[in-house]
Amino acid sequence: MSKVSVFAKFSCQEGKGEEMDAALRAVVAASESVDGVESYSYHRGEDGTYWFFALMSSMEAAQQHAGNEAMQAAMPAMMALLDGPPDMGMTTPVAANGFDF
Repeated sequence: MSKVSVFAKFSCQEGKGEEMDAALRAVVAASESVDGVESYSYHRGEDGTYWFFALMSSMEAAQQHAGNEAMQAAMPAMMALLDGPPDMGMTTPVAANGFDF
């Protein structure tokens, strides 16, 4: 089975960065309850732009992540702060330091 990496870029509503940071911390904490999530992180840039990266052990793990009860409870707070739809991509990892493929 191939591992799956997920990337996203999104923006939050103006002036809502601190709220978004708190919501993202809750989403990351919820991801800890999902089997197969190997890395799960959000990164804040300038002007309310964020980047997301996750590494999942398999496509099945990625699908379980989406349906996980803890994730479903944490995501609405984040979604309410978005300033438009995220630009997302799902890929197969090829090479990296610090990860076992």
